[in-house]
Amino acid sequence: MQELHGTAGPRTVAVVGAGPSGLAAARELEGAGHRVTVLEERDTVAGKCQSVHVDGHAYDLGGHICTNRYERVARLLTELDVETERTSRYRVLDTAGGAVRQSMAFLRDGGLQRYRALREREFPRIGEPGLAHSARALATPVADWLTEHGLRSMAESFGTGYTAAGYGHLDDDIPALYFVKYAEMTGLLDPGPELLGHPGDFTVVGGFATLWRRVAEELKDVRCGVRVTSVERREDGVRVRTDSGPVEADAVVIAVAPDRILPVLDATDEERDLAARIRSNAYRTTLAAASGLPEDAFYFLAAHTASRETAGHCVSYHHRYPGSEVRTFYSYGRPGDVTALLRDDVTALGGRLEEVHLQREWAFMPHFDSADLSAGALDRLDALQGRHRTYWVGGLPAFELVECAVAHAQDLARRHFPPTRIGEPSTGS
Repeated sequence: MQELHGTAGPRTVAVVGAGPSGLAAARELEGAGHRVTVLEERDTVAGKCQSVHVDGHAYDLGGHICTNRYERVARLLTELDVETERTSRYRVLDTAGGAVRQSMAFLRDGGLQRYRALREREFPRIGEPGLAHSARALATPVADWLTEHGLRSMAESFGTGYTAAGYGHLDDDIPALYFVKYAEMTGLLDPGPELLGHPGDFTVVGGFATLWRRVAEELKDVRCGVRVTSVERREDGVRVRTDSGPVEADAVVIAVAPDRILPVLDATDEERDLAARIRSNAYRTTLAAASGLPEDAFYFLAAHTASRETAGHCVSYHHRYPGSEVRTFYSYGRPGDVTALLRDDVTALGGRLEEVHLQREWAFMPHFDSADLSAGALDRLDALQGRHRTYWVGGLPAFELVECAVAHAQDLARRHFPPTRIGEPSTGS
């Protein structure tokens, strides 16, 4: 039950999950002439790139900041004629609530040169889509890896943003792989091109979900509000049963984390074992009105990003629209802790928490620990691609950043599903 190399005719593919990776894969597949059905449990597409509107403004609850490394996303935005704008500036708030600039010591103390030499020697493919190619070289816990290679200033320059974005604290035992991938994707380690006319970071006017709605609108069969009840893989195809009826396909693309699909999948022992090893971060977004806080920037709270001991406290907030008191706040921890501590955090910064509009919980950054990376967990996941007519995309094999998820999904579709000789001209990017 391996993949069907060289198939000339169109194949039918069920894609489970309508976040960026699922939609990017579906777009590539349709562009290559294959027939795709996208199944999404939520009532809308976009996954962790959800946007909501309050008082006429769009607020992004998850991913929305694009750097000059977001070339695949920029191509999608161009092809779909989606309007972009520069992102808010970044500021770090110290323990007294004063705004300071993010440290760039790493770029000045020789750390960048040491890092580049290390990258060339041990993980030269880190900038490519995927993670497996660099996993074993970067399996060491990040704090140990930084110390071992004399790169502690790298933590000063990138650690605050890394933690604020949901990837964990640097005193957690998260492997260096994920920190290094994040640092690469900031675009600060190597000069890159300006994208879409923006000299710096950019985002989508009207909310990042606008892009994913546009992608979904051009696909032929996207079904939202559909719950998958079982995935049955056979010699002659795949049957995905849902609460609105079955979907028959030649193959299935799983665009949600393996541990999430496991309860409804006719999983193999290998799939079950890998799923049991997945870790994730409890990360939360709170959309709320708060008065009296510093404005017009994306603020990282240094006191709460330095150690995992502060979990539950707000690690960052975004004030995007001048004249509005509504902000998006980001935290780790349990719901009760986050709600109670956010009020204290806002007060400590000299503000007052007013109306809470909503709170969204994410099982963020699916990843493997150092021991499992050293033992080849991502290589094992890579080896599953195509087995039992199943393909895996999303944050686990790609890294939990939109550009990484899109690039990996597009490349997987191109590699395993060649264009048909009978079908429509490609619309894929």
